[in-house]
Amino acid sequence: MAVKLDMSKAYDRVEWRFLEKMMRKMGFDPKWIRLIMKCIPTVSYSVVLDNQAGSVFNPTRGIRQGDPLSPFLFLICGEGLSSLIRLAQKEENLKGVKASRRGPQISHLLFADDCITFGEATERGAGLLKRLLQEYRRCSGQIVNFEKTTVFFSSNTGFEEKRRVSQLLGVRSSNDPESYLGLPNMVGRRKKEAFQNLKDRFKQKIDNWSTRYLSHGGKEVFIKSVLQAIPTYPMACFLLPKSLCSDLEKIIAKF
Repeated sequence: MAVKLDMSKAYDRVEWRFLEKMMRKMGFDPKWIRLIMKCIPTVSYSVVLDNQAGSVFNPTRGIRQGDPLSPFLFLICGEGLSSLIRLAQKEENLKGVKASRRGPQISHLLFADDCITFGEATERGAGLLKRLLQEYRRCSGQIVNFEKTTVFFSSNTGFEEKRRVSQLLGVRSSNDPESYLGLPNMVGRRKKEAFQNLKDRFKQKIDNWSTRYLSHGGKEVFIKSVLQAIPTYPMACFLLPKSLCSDLEKIIAKF
């Protein structure tokens, strides 16, 4: 199973004490840690009501959104969850998935404040994951938004097992692969269907420009600067089917 976690107000819930301990554990220089911990508490807020700002107050936890340093500090917090998962995997309590037969086990993937974990679709595996999340919450202050968290199962998982695991985790089961940063979370064997949105975006762009009279040179510029730029990012991450590439070329040729 794969569980896509959604952290509730991730930046606002970071415990400063946890962040400091994580930096010490990761071997940061004490002078650097002192500088960081002096910067974090300097934030102040005020509530604006009816265009009037109230009194200023200082928070006791959380890191400021929009601050250039905040994403890096949050990555250090996320390392705490990663360490808990790796420890459980080292003790052979948590099993990940393999992309190939001889490849390493992948137990989790992190990007910014998003996380997806992999494990056995059993009550034991779900219970272990829930305990890890509770421990991470107790230490860091991070809370999982279970209403937005989803779990995906393989086709080999039985209906009853899916129901028990979903109920134990308190999350909804989904067959929809969804998307992340414009790309599908899961591709599977039907790659052409997974990337159907590329064709749709091609057609939408052409429809938006079809009412404008473009010269031959204008069309060439449009194709190179707009249409051919659409699949650039997906092609950097996935190997697109030849049939899909052929369909995209036909759309361009027809235009």
